[in-house]
Amino acid sequence: MNKKIILVSRCAWTLYNFRSGLMRALKNDGNTVIGGGAVGDGFESEIEALGVKFTGLSIDKKSINPQADVKLLLALYQWYRKERPDIVHHFTIKPVIYGSVAARLAGVPKIVNTITGLGYVFTNKKMVWLRSIVKMLYRFSLRFADFTFFQNQDDFDFFLSHGLVEKHKAGLIAGSGVNCDHFFPIDILNLKETTPLTFLMVSRVLKDKGVYEFVEAAGRVKKFFPDSEFQLLGMRDIRNPNVVPESDLKIWNDQKLVSWLGEVKDVRPVIADIDVVVLPSYREGIPRALLEAAAMGKPIITTDATGCREVVDDEINGLLIPVKDAIALSQAMLRMIKNPGMRRSMGKAGRKKMLCKFDEKIVIDETLKIYT
Repeated sequence: MNKKIILVSRCAWTLYNFRSGLMRALKNDGNTVIGGGAVGDGFESEIEALGVKFTGLSIDKKSINPQADVKLLLALYQWYRKERPDIVHHFTIKPVIYGSVAARLAGVPKIVNTITGLGYVFTNKKMVWLRSIVKMLYRFSLRFADFTFFQNQDDFDFFLSHGLVEKHKAGLIAGSGVNCDHFFPIDILNLKETTPLTFLMVSRVLKDKGVYEFVEAAGRVKKFFPDSEFQLLGMRDIRNPNVVPESDLKIWNDQKLVSWLGEVKDVRPVIADIDVVVLPSYREGIPRALLEAAAMGKPIITTDATGCREVVDDEINGLLIPVKDAIALSQAMLRMIKNPGMRRSMGKAGRKKMLCKFDEKIVIDETLKIYT
């Protein structure tokens, strides 16, 4: 292609963790690639190690702050005018909204967006006024984009039904995909036949990820299988109003109910060492944690919710449960404990589904078609 392409996300962490495969592919194809996002999470150097120059941006992640958002819009406009990219691709809410407008004002030839999920503004029913503002901003900004990707059918339908995007300028993509060569099964044929099992939840430690349901279900399962282990892997996003208090994590750990592992750079050794991956989230774009777990041949329990149901075919590669239902979650966990054959077949089916639908190569190819 030999083009200059700018990729902008909420922060360096999201850009590296979800788009490193895309950045590598673009670099290998002879393009100049530049990344942008908020700094301070330590992943700026990881991006630059890929041969991608990274530019720090002041992105207020908490709420609509008119002054800060105008500053972001101007900063993006000035940056795009300076770099003169052929393509800009925005990910997450604020880069999509303000980046689309800035790129059009700066005369960028091609503007691409990816809606990675609706986020806290749309999942919290109390935020009616803010949701109305964000919808208005989406409706205005997306008309400047050449194409907008959606990661699940529900989000796509929501934007279409509310007139936020034009149908001929939008389409579906399988999330950010998963590198099936990097995430692969380890000893899938030697799946543990006996108890105790270890259940792992991988996510940011937020209430709307279903952390409290996971903890309650763990307590219920331990009444029948007291040696069962429950682990929570992920960062506490203190900027998010839904963050779980650290005091609760300490209580659960002290009670030997759920162990919080914190954050790790490489999740593969942790996933390889457990039996079942759980994500009782209320809503997702496409949860990367489930893609990685399935690619490694692990059975999954997750909610019959937007984004989650795209990854799991109920009774095939995992079990789907209702949202906010700790009892149903505990029952699904008990089924997993009692049925090693089911766990094995689900793990194999999950790996097959990732190779056929969610492999990173497929997602990158679909993205490059829009770029050209």
